[in-house]
Amino acid sequence: MTLPSFGILIRFSDSAATLPSVLAALNQQTFQPDILLGINSGGTDSSSDMIRAAGGSVVDWTQPYAHAAVVNFGISLFHTDLVLILSSHTVLESPDTLARMVGTMQNPAVACVSLNWNDDPFYSDTISWAELQEKGLRFGSIYSNSMGLIRRTLWEITPFDETLPTAEDSAWAIEQLKNGHLCCRLPLPFGYRRGGVSRDADFAQVTFTCARRHGLKVVWLGPIGSVKLLTQVRLRQLFLRQLPDDLNDIQAVQDRLVAWWHSRTAGGT
Repeated sequence: MTLPSFGILIRFSDSAATLPSVLAALNQQTFQPDILLGINSGGTDSSSDMIRAAGGSVVDWTQPYAHAAVVNFGISLFHTDLVLILSSHTVLESPDTLARMVGTMQNPAVACVSLNWNDDPFYSDTISWAELQEKGLRFGSIYSNSMGLIRRTLWEITPFDETLPTAEDSAWAIEQLKNGHLCCRLPLPFGYRRGGVSRDADFAQVTFTCARRHGLKVVWLGPIGSVKLLTQVRLRQLFLRQLPDDLNDIQAVQDRLVAWWHSRTAGGT
């Protein structure tokens, strides 16, 4: 069986603190790419030199940074059958990760494969459009450009949506499912070496946008359940001086409620 050609795209900016681990893990993989390409989004540290030392090449992105635009630009420089989009903060901890990802793509029906962010069993590890219609959309990606392998010919037909502020990866995967393809997830270990500001508000907005676009339901507390929970939390704060155990979870509920309201004003349900 002839294996597909395969390249890795790493987008980065001043990632010298994490790239050594990322590149060392790639070097340990049992299956190696044909091409390694880095897209430098304005970084000035030694990241570019690290990628070149690992056998890759580097191209500069000189426009304002935007997830989808940078990824689309990078993929446009490839001519391989498959492209792994890898964050400069994501360490592939199992040496057979690339081999298993490429092996999954041997099924021509599979449009993309990425690693599981968590152990949530809500979706299967081979997601179809029928499953998505049955179960609905949850907040959180079914596919991730932090460590996702895509079929380049499908990207040529449908590039990542540059109008979205984030979650362009999940939106792309949903499009592929609707077109009859499959989206796979592998339960392999990885390390994500980056913190940062929460993007739950943007993720929530994109989730409702995709649901409205494709006629899917969103799996969440709903407006009544969300208002009820937020009211209970506020009353505990006012009268009992109790803070919730996880403020991030409460903020996420609020973000989703706001996103739902915006979706209604935009013509959604």
